[in-house]
Amino acid sequence: MMTRYAIFSSVSRLARFGLILLILIANNICFGQSLVKVSPHPMHHGKIDAKLFGNFVELLDDVVPSLWAEMINDRDFDGIVPSSEWCYYRGEPNVYLDSEWEPNATWSRVQDNAFCGTSAAKLMPAGGPASLSQSGMYVVKGQSCDFSGWFRVTANVTVQITLKTQIPDDSWLILATTEATLSPNTAEWQKLSATLISSGTSDRVVFELTAKGDGVLFVDKLSLMPSDNMDGWRKDAVELIRPIKPAIVRWGGSVCDPGGYRWKNGIGPRERRIPFPNTVWGRIDSNDVGIDEFIRFCRLIGGEPLICVSFSDGPESAADMVHYCNDPPTTEWGKRRVENGYPEPHNVKYFQLGNELGGVDYAEKCVTFCKAMKDADPDILLAASYATQRLFDLVGQEIAFVCPHHYTPHFADHEREIGNLVNMIRSTPGCEHIRLGITEWSFTAGDWGNGRARLQSLYSGLYSAQYFNLIMRHSDYVVLACRSNISNSFEGGTIMTKPGAVMKTPFYHTTKLYADHFQPIPCVVETTPPGVDTLACVSEDGKTVSLFLVNTNRHPVDIRFDFSDWDNAPSFQFGAAIIDTKNMGQLDIVNHWTAPDRITTVPMESIPTTLSRYSTTVVVFEKP
Repeated sequence: MMTRYAIFSSVSRLARFGLILLILIANNICFGQSLVKVSPHPMHHGKIDAKLFGNFVELLDDVVPSLWAEMINDRDFDGIVPSSEWCYYRGEPNVYLDSEWEPNATWSRVQDNAFCGTSAAKLMPAGGPASLSQSGMYVVKGQSCDFSGWFRVTANVTVQITLKTQIPDDSWLILATTEATLSPNTAEWQKLSATLISSGTSDRVVFELTAKGDGVLFVDKLSLMPSDNMDGWRKDAVELIRPIKPAIVRWGGSVCDPGGYRWKNGIGPRERRIPFPNTVWGRIDSNDVGIDEFIRFCRLIGGEPLICVSFSDGPESAADMVHYCNDPPTTEWGKRRVENGYPEPHNVKYFQLGNELGGVDYAEKCVTFCKAMKDADPDILLAASYATQRLFDLVGQEIAFVCPHHYTPHFADHEREIGNLVNMIRSTPGCEHIRLGITEWSFTAGDWGNGRARLQSLYSGLYSAQYFNLIMRHSDYVVLACRSNISNSFEGGTIMTKPGAVMKTPFYHTTKLYADHFQPIPCVVETTPPGVDTLACVSEDGKTVSLFLVNTNRHPVDIRFDFSDWDNAPSFQFGAAIIDTKNMGQLDIVNHWTAPDRITTVPMESIPTTLSRYSTTVVVFEKP
């Protein structure tokens, strides 16, 4: 018989063993839990397309202004309109959209005889110098800026254009200046252009226009751009985006439907385009960027444009857009494109029929849209919005993609919707060719207020890596995806910009990691540690294997790789991990302007044996 002491000792030993067991499990260092076993067998017959790593340029608040090189806000003198009340971040002034003309008694807005649109500025220098000024600009020493504007005078007026900054003693330092005398030319507007070269660097630059003389001066459509802009786009932004290789970039969104965007108003000379109110998101859109400029942006960063047509603009307008983009220079719309400075066809391949539309009425109207657009160019690929059986029955043979939007952190919801759509495709005769394009995605489309900042966080980077893994697993049907949004966007951007600076977000690092190292054939992963989302893919020739491992655990995970089922097992060639460099184990950590590389990509010199907590890792192997 066991004594009470022996029984107590046995229980005590069991308790200690249980505690040790719990510690081992918590640290993931026993029972083979560290094993990643990769099968050489493909997951399915599909291939991973580079267009899964696409992006989205929406006419939403400061998405376009944060990329466009224009330095002057409200250059049409229409005034400042705030964003809609339902969408906000912290309420701080937006440097691109809230910079306004400083009020003073020497100028006023007038609503008659504008050069373009409804408003212009009127300066009256007869009683002394009159001036317009706007602050919040950034220049560096030696930087060249191109100025232009349209002017009308009633008598001789000397116009001086100045860039200046205030120094600590409250005096003004002139960085660049130029002047010209304008003479009356009946009621005609005159264009004045000049180049300004800054003699210094400042992030508090004031643009000032001063008028002297006896006449009245009318001013409209002022512009100031860095001379090194790339077809109107910021050089620093273009050069930062290029390395993430967005193979497809979507244009449009809610400004098309329900916003009523009209593409024809956004072509032709920039100074002749009339701004329009954004009825969904608020603000006044300058209309400086239309489909021509968007397509140029796509070409600059190496992506294919996907243009969302406004359903409310009708099928004839949609067909005209196809003609404008793709016709030779001999047709009506081809000639219009040539007149606007683009002699060669844009050769746009992808068009989407409206934004976030669905139901029976939408499906029936798609019939007319498909016919009109395919008559214009039978080689284009049409993407529908939200799929229904009625849509498949009516236009299934005409469309190439159906396009759900994914805005939830719940991956089971994504899996369920993908599965339902695949079943619909498989069960509808004549629709076997249709594939899925996720034309907008993120873990949220809202979280307005301080919660919006999570879109810039380490959590966002981890979520995005898991989302990439998910759609790569479904790459037999999911062939394109556009993350929302490409820049700024109430903290939702792939990059962030401010005057004179650009910054990488955690999602930027995630996208670059996947775009750089994905291979086309997804392979079966037989085992992976708990809390580690693993995706394996191999090159067409079977020689290069990439493993993407997302550690969602708050603790490090020991890792080892098993290629025992492969002929000639591959060997380590390269590795890199996206981590919080301070290793604080906090999902809400973000990059910010004072620490832009807090979350960054760190290369590995040897095969990893541990995955850092809350990290995304790629390990590349090569077969001999």
